[in-house]
Amino acid sequence: MKGLIRVERWLLGPGGALPRGTCMKPFKRGLLVAASVLLGSTQASAADRPFNPSIFGTRAVVACDPVEKSCGMAVISFPSGVSGLVPYGRSDVAVATMALPSVDDAQAVIARIDSGTAPQEAIDTVLASDPYAPIRQLAAVKLHPDGSVTVGQRSGSENSEHTCSIKGDTFVVQANNMSTPDMCRAMADGFRQARGSLPQRLYASLKAGARVGGDRNGERSGVIRVWNSTIETAFYTHVLAEAVVHGSTRALQELGVELNRYQGTLADVFPADRVTLDADTARDVKRVLRKLGYYHGRMDGSWSDAAEQALYDFAWNNLFFLKPTVVENGTRKIDGVLVHFLRDADLGAFVRATPSAD
Repeated sequence: MKGLIRVERWLLGPGGALPRGTCMKPFKRGLLVAASVLLGSTQASAADRPFNPSIFGTRAVVACDPVEKSCGMAVISFPSGVSGLVPYGRSDVAVATMALPSVDDAQAVIARIDSGTAPQEAIDTVLASDPYAPIRQLAAVKLHPDGSVTVGQRSGSENSEHTCSIKGDTFVVQANNMSTPDMCRAMADGFRQARGSLPQRLYASLKAGARVGGDRNGERSGVIRVWNSTIETAFYTHVLAEAVVHGSTRALQELGVELNRYQGTLADVFPADRVTLDADTARDVKRVLRKLGYYHGRMDGSWSDAAEQALYDFAWNNLFFLKPTVVENGTRKIDGVLVHFLRDADLGAFVRATPSAD
């Protein structure tokens, strides 16, 4: 009941009435009527409490990969807690609820998609009965058993400035409360041009957006979450990749570090993530292996059997999967996610080599 009274005060203003000579927006007028009707009810919803919509600026890319059989998203925003507010999904569907997030809407969209409804129709139907639809933003991507992907998206009519969206063949980019109207274009281009596994391409999309702008409040909280139930990682978990950052002025950079830590440790290698093991990369990897006591050979740009054994021993002690180098068309390659993981590593968090009994 008190929450509804507070919503009336938010709608009307500090004095409890509209300032003389002003009009209330149709959406706010509708909310006021709804709040007045609900005052007689004993069941006040948390959604009827006052909120400041300006803190909800967020940008996200939501996608499914029919080759990897994965779905997921990358999200960055201002307020902490975005990891529990925006992403919903599993290995065949992903839904992002933004602007004014709603767990009920996200779950209702997934339920309708599961019943056979296309993502766009599912979103439109759910928002048609949501009184807060004008300030919602929803995106959904569905991976079908035949490998096809369908998408849906809708932004409410009263979202904040520089709200945008782009629907691609396998992805949706959406954003609100941005510093630039070019955000969705930059993120969509970044996703299309990126190489690597789905988690890495989602992160590349966020980075591409950061080059043109961001949330007008700053970007302090983010999440990357990708689900997969078909590859070997699914023996342990269906969360193929995850990175979460809260309350940091370096949220975007820390998301990348956390993503590589998670994916580098828990996920098997995706061929698309392999990079050439050039001299600089070899030295970087051997430097870490040496500091941890696994490698004792030459610190040049070559890659020897001793270095390969050191990599094997390190992976055996620290990772869920062995990640040997491979030779493709005469070129030796290594998991690029692992390389980034090692370059940014907190070495104290690893199991060091056990001294030989000899």
